[in-house]
Amino acid sequence: MNRAGFHHGNGTGSFKKIEEASALKKVNRLANQSATAAARLAEKKARLEAKLADSTNEKQKARLQNRISNISNKASEKTQQSENLRSGKKRRANIEKSRTRNVGAGKLDTDKTFNESGRKIKVDRTLTNNEGDIIRGTSKTKTGKGVNKTVDKTITKSDGTKVVKKVDGERVSKPVEQKKLSFGEAFKQAKSSGKEEFTWNGKKYHTGTKDEADAKSKAEAEAAAAKAKAEADAKASNNNPLVDTNTVTPDIVRTSGGGINTTTYRPTTYGYGKF
Repeated sequence: MNRAGFHHGNGTGSFKKIEEASALKKVNRLANQSATAAARLAEKKARLEAKLADSTNEKQKARLQNRISNISNKASEKTQQSENLRSGKKRRANIEKSRTRNVGAGKLDTDKTFNESGRKIKVDRTLTNNEGDIIRGTSKTKTGKGVNKTVDKTITKSDGTKVVKKVDGERVSKPVEQKKLSFGEAFKQAKSSGKEEFTWNGKKYHTGTKDEADAKSKAEAEAAAAKAKAEADAKASNNNPLVDTNTVTPDIVRTSGGGINTTTYRPTTYGYGKF
């Protein structure tokens, strides 16, 4: 007597078919979740962009810009994850993740790259101050398979020096310091980036040139000369004021019967008769 029920095979009710249908359903669910998350993040980004447009506080604007950048990157990741799942790939296949986080008096940028198998193959972290100068940077290359160990590792110091810590999976017994930027190279990089200051060899320097300093001194001297001339003209005008008949006392004081000369204090004739 045959018993009805599930059995191994390729029939409609076989375990294999049920498992395949269940796996497909799960993939579709995850893909839909990623797509929904991407849509929500896009809406959040639009709200933050509107808030940024109305903001007048520089610190708040900087925070909003970081949040908008992070949310934009997350939305792109979720969209690609959804596409990967629907096409039968690993969810993190070929994804690049970028995040910016405010830390104290600067920010930390982290970039991660994933390969076709969804494993990390590169990690870059850069800590900068509010002026954009690098405080410390770390770059790692990973195997992208198995335990996913670090293959190459290089650290960037604040003075631009790069220190090699690991090469081809082997740790360097004595860190190799690559040639750091010369003062001129550091100056050119900062100048071309529009920075007013930069750090070299542990010290801060400005990016102003001699021509710019001469032009500024000339402009300041011309402004000072113009101001001095204006002050001299004003002083000369005060020493030789125009006569105002409404305020200056006349030489002759008129009375009903005659007048008195205020210069000689002698009577003068006016009106009826003589004094």
